[in-house]
Amino acid sequence: MNLCFLGGGNMASALIGGFLDSHMPITQIHVVEPAAQTRDALTQRFLAKAKTKGIEFSTDAQDCPASLAAQAQHVWIILAVKPQQIKEACTQASTHMKALLTQGHVLSIAAGISVDALSAWCGNNKIVRAMPNTPALVGRGVTGLFGAGSVSAQARQEAAQLMQAVGQTVWIDQESLMDAVTALSGSGPAYVFRFIEALTQAGEQLGLSSEQSGVLAIQTLEGALALLKSSEDGPAQLREKVTSKGGTTAAALASLDEAGFMGIIAQALRAARDRGTEMSRDFR
Repeated sequence: MNLCFLGGGNMASALIGGFLDSHMPITQIHVVEPAAQTRDALTQRFLAKAKTKGIEFSTDAQDCPASLAAQAQHVWIILAVKPQQIKEACTQASTHMKALLTQGHVLSIAAGISVDALSAWCGNNKIVRAMPNTPALVGRGVTGLFGAGSVSAQARQEAAQLMQAVGQTVWIDQESLMDAVTALSGSGPAYVFRFIEALTQAGEQLGLSSEQSGVLAIQTLEGALALLKSSEDGPAQLREKVTSKGGTTAAALASLDEAGFMGIIAQALRAARDRGTEMSRDFR
């Protein structure tokens, strides 16, 4: 398997790190990245490790090697540039990169860019959309995947294998639901961070120090997730088990319900989903 990244930012770096830590049969990884500082950082971080695994690693400001373009049908091109930059990056690609985009398999990790748009810009219908999230940076991500109808079963398996290098994967049958994936898991880490912010600030308002409140909030979240993963019960059942009638937890949950907590979360996801739909229309 040969890989070519169009864009070398944080998510590309996370994926490359995951690939090098995996046992996937990768022969070559090339990154097209215009920023010299980013290219240097990628080389410094990954070149030596790639060599130890017998993988050829290289970067370039504009194009890919002719040797990679010559075997384009066996290459995965990973679009890792910002959504607003993808159209130009694909339609203005250099000679060898253009060969990859038109003949290889394309995996896009950009939010809100439809298969139809990607197909038109790349001149290719072997497109898989992926929506990872930032915990992929530490190998704990989750990625929603959608494949165009022309993507083979083998290519779908390879796409899943690639994204599983940085976490779990979930296949989505309807492309329109990728906006829901973006709203839930793609943007989801920000909601969690916001919740931890709220817990920490509330603890401070009750008299705890910033450090004390932060430790208590973060460890509470980590412990609750560990308990949920190890339990046969779902979140609703676990919530009920820790809620004594007339107790402190019941009082807190009643306050959340009165404030419309569940509805607020649903409204937030709808807002994110709707923005994703707008982006799909904007980036055509």
